[in-house]
Amino acid sequence: MKIHDIGGEFALIDRLALQSQINHPDLVAGIGDDAAVIGGSFPDGDYLLVTTDMLVENSHFRRDWATPLQVGIKSVACNVSDIAAMGGTPTFMFVSLALAADTEVGWVESLYKGMAEACRRYGVVLAGGDTTRGEAATISITLLGRVSPENLRLRSHARPGELLCVTGPLGGSAAGLAMLAAGLEPPPFLKEKHLTPVCRLDVSPAIAPVARAMIDISDGLAAEVNHICDQSGTGAEIAVADIPIDPSVRLAARLTGKDPLDFALSGGEDFELLFSISPENKQLLEKKGVQVVAIGWVTEAESNRMLSFPDGKRIPLSGGYNHFS
Repeated sequence: MKIHDIGGEFALIDRLALQSQINHPDLVAGIGDDAAVIGGSFPDGDYLLVTTDMLVENSHFRRDWATPLQVGIKSVACNVSDIAAMGGTPTFMFVSLALAADTEVGWVESLYKGMAEACRRYGVVLAGGDTTRGEAATISITLLGRVSPENLRLRSHARPGELLCVTGPLGGSAAGLAMLAAGLEPPPFLKEKHLTPVCRLDVSPAIAPVARAMIDISDGLAAEVNHICDQSGTGAEIAVADIPIDPSVRLAARLTGKDPLDFALSGGEDFELLFSISPENKQLLEKKGVQVVAIGWVTEAESNRMLSFPDGKRIPLSGGYNHFS
């Protein structure tokens, strides 16, 4: 039996989680969120956050499309996004690299230059790591952070009646990738979204105190909504007309023969935030100048996760990027 036979990446994670359940008084949250949460770590009561992510050559980046500096920026941003989704602040980063023996030193130096640029942007300290030999360049980052208990946002916090909101337009990274794969030059917005994404650490400190559940959009909107529903025991209704999609994404869809909605639902690597929030708290958030978009709401029935269209049609909400599909 192969990984794709059991349902791919997320089914594999579920199976492994069942085999590795660990009970420890300091483990506040383990497998199932954007980062692990560990208590008893700071004198002031803050929790320690730990996340890890990998970028693999020809899967997450290609050298003919991305410079090493761009790869370095992206590798940091996707990890910081996980800390932002927990309502936390990133602190120390550790980088492990697998590189082919004939890798140019200049390529690695430029990679680290991009990492350093992103670390300065997000206030992260690169504190160590490891290197080894491998067939394809692989960048594995472990990032630490901290969060106060009152600002901690888990996927399991959503409650029926809350709005589901996102922090920005979706589908840009996938649209940029589709154009690159078709041999087309993406518009600047799409190219930047795919090659040098920016995570939403700029708004997460304002959102965390008033939101409930939160997750970053790294595997497509559909997957992230389902993750929140799985962990919270709820359903969701997502209005297609309200999903923010940039005009350049629609252009890319026309040029590549794809559906712009698919880019938003299943594309991934947008690194915007998806969160649940009461209508009253959304108004408070917007009074502070934080602009977000309501795309639906949390419902009672766990099995009822629907996508509704302007003509009244409703279909089950499915999709999302899966590494093993």
